[in-house]
Amino acid sequence: MPAPQFTVINTFTLKNPQDADAFERRFLDHVRWMRRQEGFRAHQAVRATETPEVYVNFGWWGRPEDFQQVLATETFQAHAKEFHQVVDVEADPSLGVVRVDGPEAGEPSLVVIERFTVGGAQEIGAGSAFEDAYRAYAQAAAGVDGFVHCDLAKALKRPGGYTAAIAWRDEQGRKTAEATPEYAALIALATPQVLTATPVAGNRAAALTGVADRA
Repeated sequence: MPAPQFTVINTFTLKNPQDADAFERRFLDHVRWMRRQEGFRAHQAVRATETPEVYVNFGWWGRPEDFQQVLATETFQAHAKEFHQVVDVEADPSLGVVRVDGPEAGEPSLVVIERFTVGGAQEIGAGSAFEDAYRAYAQAAAGVDGFVHCDLAKALKRPGGYTAAIAWRDEQGRKTAEATPEYAALIALATPQVLTATPVAGNRAAALTGVADRA
């Protein structure tokens, strides 16, 4: 399945860990509104397991222009002002380059976020080789029991930067996939910073394959 063209990856870090419930309520209200905006395709939000004050949201849009129009609205600005009261926000606009779905829809219990920086960023062909290696790994992972889906996005403002999210029904599937030669070839090109997380909200499958939203 082709990757969505424009991907907004936001990392939210709670200023006070006790504000998690309040942030999640505000965030869910925000994404319900976002889902109604022109050009919005899907999103997946997760919460880090080892650093639970950190949330990551992948938002997929048809075009960068669609997102920019929403960004300029009074409603979005009001929501952003509320968020900044409780979280620090790091935005990473990107382009989707790889998207693979498993053979069966399922609810993931684990999402692995991996951030890569591909060698020197000035090296001709480095990004293309990395994308080919990631695609090979994603296809190998798709054959592992427990695989749900994965996405890889190329950063627009971080030279050589990529972010991947791969969803699993269980930890065993992840371990099996990461023992493959395809994964070894991938990390030989770039060592990832890894964040394990659990799903908070998302409608990735709904927007692309017709499965009902997760609230």
